[in-house]
Amino acid sequence: MTFKRKLSPTERFYISCDDFNAEETATCVANQMVLEGHGNIDISAWQQAVTQASAVLQGTRFKLAGKLGFSYWADAGQTTELEVIRGLSWDGMSDKLAPFLNRPLDVKTSTGCEVLLVLGEKSDKHHIIFRTHHAVMDGRGTKTFADEVLRALRQQPLQGDNSFVRDIDLAKSVTSIKSDKINDTVSAPTGVPAGQDFGSSWQRRTLPGSYKKILANAGISIAKLANLYSDSTVRIQLPVDLRMHDTDIISTGNLTGGLLMQVSPETTTADWAKQIKLKLADNEHARMPRFTGVPALNVLNWVPLAWLKKCNDKLALKRQETGQYRTSAIISNLGFLKVDEYSAAGFNCSSVFFIPPYFNTTALFLALAGNKEGVEVILRIPHQLSSNGRSEHALSQICHGICYGHEHGLYRGASGGF
Repeated sequence: MTFKRKLSPTERFYISCDDFNAEETATCVANQMVLEGHGNIDISAWQQAVTQASAVLQGTRFKLAGKLGFSYWADAGQTTELEVIRGLSWDGMSDKLAPFLNRPLDVKTSTGCEVLLVLGEKSDKHHIIFRTHHAVMDGRGTKTFADEVLRALRQQPLQGDNSFVRDIDLAKSVTSIKSDKINDTVSAPTGVPAGQDFGSSWQRRTLPGSYKKILANAGISIAKLANLYSDSTVRIQLPVDLRMHDTDIISTGNLTGGLLMQVSPETTTADWAKQIKLKLADNEHARMPRFTGVPALNVLNWVPLAWLKKCNDKLALKRQETGQYRTSAIISNLGFLKVDEYSAAGFNCSSVFFIPPYFNTTALFLALAGNKEGVEVILRIPHQLSSNGRSEHALSQICHGICYGHEHGLYRGASGGF
């Protein structure tokens, strides 16, 4: 059965951020959910399960069709498959020696999804990576895809999806209030941009143990970092899953809203919690974003993708020159994950983490995921803002804040480490 669904303005914007001009530095806005583990993997069983899951999840088969405001998602007529990658020594702790993480996901020529099995060269440490274009899925949608694959491997009934609702339509069903226009008025948490390299890189830390108020302590840590370089306001964006407003829908789609948090070095975890509660009660997370120079979000549907990309690249250059950003950071918290549920067919999963998407206009992107053994902390920072050890220092301070908190003066500032 074929299907089609009109593209949303947000999805169109994400597609415009793709850069496939240079093969070695090609980037796309991708979610990447990584299963890390070991064992003697039954590759055939995993390949079959991925195909089965994709057959019942229509969102995994989206392919872009049409022009401008007439653009829509159509059935690509093919299911996602698992590709095996051998001969690379990747430890999963950074993007070093991992060129496959930048592989294009061109929704104009194929589906926006792929699954990679990266077999360890010198050990039995393996990684199974669910890669989805952000225009097709969000982080929660990507997890829905992975969960369906594991159901197929366990020979459990498959769930499938039952909704093609767009983010903009789901948001409008919650509130008719539009978001405020936010200008570039905040600095990056790692100081002033340096150099002309618009690429970015990420690093991962695994924190063993159990911790409370992780999101708040991470946010306050970022505010303290920013205060080392500037006394400007710190504004942090938190992605929020809009599915909470219709618990009957099962969708892999990009259904993410967001909250803008005002944070300072003096913010407490109680302040943070109160701010979130008030903003959620006011449905602020469901207000679609508004941008300076754009009269309405739907206008983006009628701007050619090449023009959108030029505007975005121009914005990245402006932020590089001024050192001013719309937000100081984005923090995506995937919550508590049951790692044991991702073991099957010879693969023994030891950890699950999410790699933050790449945006050349974002100052800092932090992804958090917890499990019964500890917390995975993954930090992506543009090269312009990570030079001279700034990225390593930022990650250490964020991890220190998560582990020790900020309520009793335990944070050691610039000299402290984890």
